[in-house]
Amino acid sequence: MRTYVILLLSLVLGCLACSSAVARISNDMDHRRWTASDRGPTAVGALAQTVDGYLWLGTHDSLYRFDGFEFEKFEPADGEPLGVVSALASTAEGLWVGFRIGGARLISADGVMQPVDPGLPDGVVYSFAEDQQGRVWVAADEGLAHHDGTGWRPIGKEMGFTSRHARAVHVDEDGYIWAASEEELYMLPPGASSFIGTGIRSPSISEIASSPSGDVWVTDRSTERLLHLTKTGFAGVEFEEIPISSTNSIVLDEQGDAWLGTRGSGLHYLATGKIHEATEGRDVISSYTARDGLSSDYVLAQLIDRDGNLWVGTDAGLDRLKRKDLAPLALSTGVGSTALAVDGDGSLWVGSDSGQLKGFTNAIDSTFELDMPINSLVNSQQHGLLIGGHQGVFSLSDDELVRVAALPVESTPESAVRTMAVGQNGDIWVSVNREGLFVWADQQWQPIDPFSDSERQVMPVSASRDPLGKLWFGYRDNLLVSFAEQTFERWSYEEGLDIGHVTAMLHLPGRTWVGGQHGLAYLKDGRFHRLDVPAAGSFQNIYALIAVPAEKNAGESGMDIWVHSRSGIFKLPAAEIDRVIAGGETLFYSSYDHIGRLPMDPHKVLPLPTGVSTPEGSLWFATGQGVVRVDPHKPSDMTHPPVITIQALIADGVDVGISAAPVRLSAPPQRLVINYSALNLTAPESMRFQYRLRGHDSEWVDAGRSRKAVFSRLRPGDYEFHVRVLDESGQFYRPKEALVFSVPRSFYLRPWFLLLSSGALLALVFWVSRVYTQREKAVLRTRLEERFHERERIARELHDTLLQSVQGMMLSFQAVTDSLPKESHARHAMERALDRADQVMAEGRDRITGLRGEISPAEDLAVAFQLLQQEADASVSVAYRVSNVGQPMPLRNEVRDVFYQVGREAVFNALRHAEATQISVTFTYAKDRFEMLVADDGVGMDPRYQRMRGRPGHGGLRGIYELAERIEATLMIVSSEQSGTRIRLSLPGTIAYEKPIDDKQNRSIRTG
Repeated sequence: MRTYVILLLSLVLGCLACSSAVARISNDMDHRRWTASDRGPTAVGALAQTVDGYLWLGTHDSLYRFDGFEFEKFEPADGEPLGVVSALASTAEGLWVGFRIGGARLISADGVMQPVDPGLPDGVVYSFAEDQQGRVWVAADEGLAHHDGTGWRPIGKEMGFTSRHARAVHVDEDGYIWAASEEELYMLPPGASSFIGTGIRSPSISEIASSPSGDVWVTDRSTERLLHLTKTGFAGVEFEEIPISSTNSIVLDEQGDAWLGTRGSGLHYLATGKIHEATEGRDVISSYTARDGLSSDYVLAQLIDRDGNLWVGTDAGLDRLKRKDLAPLALSTGVGSTALAVDGDGSLWVGSDSGQLKGFTNAIDSTFELDMPINSLVNSQQHGLLIGGHQGVFSLSDDELVRVAALPVESTPESAVRTMAVGQNGDIWVSVNREGLFVWADQQWQPIDPFSDSERQVMPVSASRDPLGKLWFGYRDNLLVSFAEQTFERWSYEEGLDIGHVTAMLHLPGRTWVGGQHGLAYLKDGRFHRLDVPAAGSFQNIYALIAVPAEKNAGESGMDIWVHSRSGIFKLPAAEIDRVIAGGETLFYSSYDHIGRLPMDPHKVLPLPTGVSTPEGSLWFATGQGVVRVDPHKPSDMTHPPVITIQALIADGVDVGISAAPVRLSAPPQRLVINYSALNLTAPESMRFQYRLRGHDSEWVDAGRSRKAVFSRLRPGDYEFHVRVLDESGQFYRPKEALVFSVPRSFYLRPWFLLLSSGALLALVFWVSRVYTQREKAVLRTRLEERFHERERIARELHDTLLQSVQGMMLSFQAVTDSLPKESHARHAMERALDRADQVMAEGRDRITGLRGEISPAEDLAVAFQLLQQEADASVSVAYRVSNVGQPMPLRNEVRDVFYQVGREAVFNALRHAEATQISVTFTYAKDRFEMLVADDGVGMDPRYQRMRGRPGHGGLRGIYELAERIEATLMIVSSEQSGTRIRLSLPGTIAYEKPIDDKQNRSIRTG
């Protein structure tokens, strides 16, 4: 009875300690969880980390692999579903997987599930363990066994394990093998041949764990106790019972403290060094439950990975807890925005909007209270620490607050101090909200005239002092003003300042930096230049800029710039800054913290700057979660570099195998996707990726946190895909090998296809052109024949009507003339009229002859043109020649007619009007053309009439043009006083000839 009373009292004390814990886990640990809404598995009952660093999760439906970012379901090669995974263990050979329906399989390092080994006891597999000799032990419902390399060897009474059932097995740091049955806990010391009973009886032992010191911890899911065992001698054991609600799992961290998973009470933390301090009123156990963010209060499994992260599997998902790097300062509750400053002694001072001023020094913390919100803090050599608020400016000296001066305006909460700076002479410059800039000197306030007419630029929103003593004031909307030696200098948009409100400044030797609403800029040669950074959203609303040596104790050579923006804290490496300023592309930066850790209120005016540095190198930032400290030279939490893998190559939605290199695609893809990842269980959110596809990208592409590269319409050729990751420390990591693949040419881009298609296209064009030409020739031939017939009809009607009538009238007049006396004046007049009428008749016959083209159908044009000199009754002194070039060929009637009329008109003009001594007519019969050239050495034509296509009132030259246009022939007339006139008329042979001529050389025939 006494024992039960003691246990009951201990249980009550433990529960009180748990419920009244002041320092809860949530204050010291950073927590992240994955549930079904995050596409994570549920009912995580087993956890293990393999040698390659991946986290494996055994769940109620299968087995999953996790790289810190994505869950990948394991699919056996045979496709058989795994079912409920009840136990996992990582060994040098691979991953052992135990199942609730019984059986165990080994997944080798190359991801292949090995065949079932014989000899394994039946029933649920509860746990695995690997001893110092490399043997794998298993606790199954039907017994205990170990693997000898070929199969399982059951452990029975011959080795001292007298129970039929096994519930847990574990190997501690000293090589002891611990095995639990339903009745008792056994141990096998190193070198012993059989198990030894410990005398500890616990019916439902769920897990056994050990600390680096060799102590052993045992949980029992059916009792309200935790067993702590200490080995005494070779085979002796002492134990104590610690009351705690139903514990389901246990792991021990690097400090030897225990993390306990319970069935319904969440996660408990037990500081093992303080177990016996509960009676002194101190808290022993801290809890972390679903109220604090745990995915569920029902904890199934736990694991501490090689980087010290605690992983918790629950029935609702997976949780990760790790020690906070940015533990906030202990400030009073209700503190909102805070102002930061570092005094001359290197102490950090924090002023809050509740009026509390708190100093943090190495010796002791100091606290002061003011009856006003503290809007600004600044340290000065002349006044010490200055505090600004709506009641004025105060200084802290000798641990006392002294008011230096009231504000120069009415004291209201709206007239807060926005920012302050102290000049070299101790003059205090104060920016008062909505009022402007004032300077306190010689015990009085002096207003500073505004530098802009804009109401938005009445007062500065930030101020600083550079190492040379120059004061700088940042305004809204791209306005910056400096003051030195009684002179103000201003910069605005015209000088390249394009970052919006100037809210942060940093002065380095030879370079001044400013940050604002829209990024960063630096001053060079009197102008500001933007520093282009990727993912610009992260660098919106910059509140603080801090310079830190790239290496500890390196001085001012190579200064990294730490940026505090609304999105968080970022580090810009010095080498990257110099490279981009020199003309490089894509500035790579590291994110000290992942998204969501540093929320800022964009609607709240914050005391600036929000970040300061102390002489020993610590950085302090005022965030939405309080004032936090950052060690810029702290090594990364990862003890192992991230493992980068290229996971898949997907071409147009089809997964392409990448195991064999190089990869050759079967066809050019329209869309190519390459999936990659990096194993980082500690802080996957802080990793940033860059990739480059050789043959496509000339520079590294910044992908941010994306783990996918997408390419569209890659040209045929060979490619190499490289990826690298930048962790939070700013260090690059790359995979061992690149992905090499080739994109083939499309069949329509191959030479043989291009040759065939070009030939087919040319043949098609030739055929279309031929059909078109033949059709046009047929149309032209029809039109010419119609015109020829129409001219014959007109000539016939003129001959049968007009000329016959005129001839009859002339006969009548001739009869009258003959009746008159020969000496009569009237007879002579009538004879002259009749002579004129004969001339008109002759001209009419000539016109009708021209209309008809009355030369013999078989008559050569050269023969017809030989008669023109006689017809024109020209002087015999004119040298007239007609010749053929090439074998004469039969011409179409309408073509011969037009050429005859044009040539006849040209010859008559040369004989009658040109005063020529030489006239030549040349007909050229070529295969591709028929041409006529009429040339003379006469006086030529008047250029005016040539441009007008004939003399007004005369139709000869105009008629020549009309005849040529009638058959769409080419007419060219060249005339000058020195060289005479040359009239050339030509027509394609396919239109001029009745039949095409052959390719033989035609001889030249000349007559005349």
